[in-house]
Amino acid sequence: MRVLLGFEEEYRVYIEAVADAIRIFRSRVEVALTNTEELEAEVERFDPHLVICSSSIPSNPVEPQLTGSIELSPDPDQPSSFRVGERHWEKTTPTLGEILLVVDETNLLYRATHEKEPADTDEEEYSELVS
Repeated sequence: MRVLLGFEEEYRVYIEAVADAIRIFRSRVEVALTNTEELEAEVERFDPHLVICSSSIPSNPVEPQLTGSIELSPDPDQPSSFRVGERHWEKTTPTLGEILLVVDETNLLYRATHEKEPADTDEEEYSELVS
């Protein structure tokens, strides 16, 4: 699974800490960082399943093509927005544990909807060739 974190320069330290935590606690997850100006281009290049960014981005043009997204509010009194598949919710001052749960949910949903079905067609073709 791939997670892309987009940040504005003033939140760089915070986003880097989140990225490091994901790398440590979800070592199978590939993590990349970008600034908000490069977010769209980096989504095209990196093809993430989950994007985590600051909610101060005026509009999120990459949202529809993602399995999940988190828009973290820099203001502790304002809620952060979460989406995994069709499910949306908000949470004020989310914890790292809650962010990691979204990483896990996004991974499960992506795998459930994008993994190949068993290749029974190949087995049928092989059986026909052998017989």
